[in-house]
Amino acid sequence: MLFPDDIKCIVCGKEIHPNRYGLCDDCKLAINDNFCLRCGRHKIGIGDYCDECSSLSMHFDEARSAVSYDGNAKDLVRRLKYGNARYLANTLSQYLLDVLLLADWQADCLTYVPIHMSRQKMRGYNQAELLARELSERTDLPCLRLLEKSYKTKNQAKLNREERLENLKGSFAAVGTPPEHVIIVDDVMTTGSTADECSRVLKKAGAKVVYILTFASVPERPVLDAPVQNITDFRR
Repeated sequence: MLFPDDIKCIVCGKEIHPNRYGLCDDCKLAINDNFCLRCGRHKIGIGDYCDECSSLSMHFDEARSAVSYDGNAKDLVRRLKYGNARYLANTLSQYLLDVLLLADWQADCLTYVPIHMSRQKMRGYNQAELLARELSERTDLPCLRLLEKSYKTKNQAKLNREERLENLKGSFAAVGTPPEHVIIVDDVMTTGSTADECSRVLKKAGAKVVYILTFASVPERPVLDAPVQNITDFRR
């Protein structure tokens, strides 16, 4: 009663008319509409897939992200993940619901990307689990604990995709036998390596189809923006 929701923008603090996102017109987020049909990230071209997905094999079947990981979306994720702003899971899950309703997915349950118990004890919560449980309350899909983090890995932020895959190898384990159709919920997809490893583990444990649903994803970069190691590589 003292601190009602939806009266101030959760980004800038400006007073707003109540809405399900808690954002003003200046801070509202654009839903990804030109997305890769495989990884779900915002793509540049007009084809069905981004350049990366046209050359990579992944264990998950499809992925979708609500928004691109930049600007206000990046700020919201950082506050949820590192700023103890657990209430933001309510807003971010609204975006997840919008995307899920448009996706042609048949699923038996929701689950989430786990974090190591030491990291969860230090942070006090797992932001992916908060999102999954908020989304579960808005759907008829139960939220199940199907994965655990077997050991603590290095921070992924400064690693490339190959290094991330190597860093994550063997770090996740299945908890019991999963249903056949599973949606894994997370806050952000960067390279897709975490989603790929979690999907591999669930399929090895018995899942048939695994989908990935994230609030945000790093958009596809133009080829000319990709890092070039030396002039010889560039000429090739």
